[in-house]
Amino acid sequence: MEFKAFSSISKMGKMQMQITQKLHGSNAVICIYPKEDGTLDLRCGSRTRWLAVHDDNYGFCNFVESNRDAFIAKLGLGYHYGEWVGLGINSGEGLQEKILALFDFWRYRNEEGNLDLPERVTVVPLLYKGPIDFSKVAETMEDLKTNGSKLVPGFMRPEGVVIQLAGVRYKEVFEIEEVAWTKKTGKKNSNPKIIVDFNHLCQPLRLEKLLSRDERYTRDFPENLPGIVKDYVADLVKEGQISGTEDEIKSIKKAASSQIFKFVRTLAEERS
Repeated sequence: MEFKAFSSISKMGKMQMQITQKLHGSNAVICIYPKEDGTLDLRCGSRTRWLAVHDDNYGFCNFVESNRDAFIAKLGLGYHYGEWVGLGINSGEGLQEKILALFDFWRYRNEEGNLDLPERVTVVPLLYKGPIDFSKVAETMEDLKTNGSKLVPGFMRPEGVVIQLAGVRYKEVFEIEEVAWTKKTGKKNSNPKIIVDFNHLCQPLRLEKLLSRDERYTRDFPENLPGIVKDYVADLVKEGQISGTEDEIKSIKKAASSQIFKFVRTLAEERS
């Protein structure tokens, strides 16, 4: 029988924490892969699907395809994730054009330590890198609030930060999305009726983020309105804002459906 020793335990002091600025754009990915003949090719996508020049997401695929040789040469094999951000996407981040900000800020530097990326491509701003110190989260948030974006100096509406620990990313944003699920009662009468207020589930920022995932949400509106509502509610359940047993979740979704449907329709009409 083979002897297997217990793995060593790493010292906590060796762990590093990185904090980067969170950008308010649309999620993007580029996959560079080898073909059968040994040459490299690429595909690009959004958060949930592969894109094509005729089925794009805020022009990201057309931008990549028009610069494919530079992307293949400078990024190399693998998946490359980032945020497609700029004019016309959510807050715009104070940019006058769209750019790609890659998440892995350490990955794309040359031997001299300088970024070596295609035109209109950068990395997310690094705000802190060092030993684990959660006070740095508050410090970087306060700095962003006071001094503005590190991506575009002078832009005073940054979204927040992303904290990375042991390869796992966590977010901290200025506009809190997560709120408690509450109930309010109406006037007392002989047959009291519980009036449930679902306004807390109607979150404009959350809907904006959903619509920014894929250009088709607004492009195919209003035909896809039921699908937008379904995905919006699914996000609420996923993040625990609608919680309980399976039957309780179904009951809440049914009771809130009319209010959420009107909310989504109104904001989607404004955006389209």
